[in-house]
Amino acid sequence: MERIAIVRTSAPTQVAAYLPSNYEVVGITPAGHVVIAGVDKAGWTMNDYVIPRLASGMHIASEVMK
Repeated sequence: MERIAIVRTSAPTQVAAYLPSNYEVVGITPAGHVVIAGVDKAGWTMNDYVIPRLASGMHIASEVMK
């Protein structure tokens, strides 16, 4: 199942540097925030890895429910 999140920053290249290979930057919202998407694989999950890793770089992410 694909998971999607919005990151409250306008720097897609900075966000991409924090993502594992199973997640990627997929766009920018009209408000200028970065959208990421991917599929959880092994320990590389949205809740346990991606969001905390982004937060370590001061990039706050919130998952969007489909």
